Amino acid sequence: MNRPVRSPLRRAAQVLVALVVAVLATAAGAWLVIQHDDNLHAVEPGLVFRSAQMSGDTLARVIAEHHVRTVLNLRGPNPGQPWYDDEVAAARAAGVRHIDIALSARQQLTPAQLAQVRDALATAPRPLLIHCNSGADRTGLVSALYQLSRGATPAVADEQLSIRYGHFPWLGSRSVAMDRTFAAVVAASAAADAH
Repeated sequence: MNRPVRSPLRRAAQVLVALVVAVLATAAGAWLVIQHDDNLHAVEPGLVFRSAQMSGDTLARVIAEHHVRTVLNLRGPNPGQPWYDDEVAAARAAGVRHIDIALSARQQLTPAQLAQVRDALATAPRPLLIHCNSGADRTGLVSALYQLSRGATPAVADEQLSIRYGHFPWLGSRSVAMDRTFAAVVAASAAADAH
């Protein structure tokens, strides 16, 4: 019985496809696990937290548990949207400051947006909760910028933009704009320090 001979190129292509499928399935599974717990993590324990969009009830619970004094919403103001109205109501009921900054995970931040983020990070009463929709991309960037402002090395701060929190900038993902923004901030800081 003669078996057809598989070419090495075809076998390599099959292995590559299998690896890509495995990586995508793992990423999808990780994302589901991350979102199940609202992607809530401490950036600086007791002072700064990061999360995905929460329901109003969950946000009220997190505000009480972590004594949150400011919610920084990176999705921008969206009055009339149930998620936004519930969030603002929960913050108001708890006497918590609510800050809206409109960022896109698919576009590098402008200098004006960076200034707005830096101002919020510098002046917001602590503990601070930073969130976007999934708590992965925009929240990861702002959490990394916060850590840089507190003296973390770029390598340590960059960990906020990782798959651990659902950030996936590979395979053509446009969320790579967050990584580019972070790299530009680090480069600008290094250039300023060199002078």
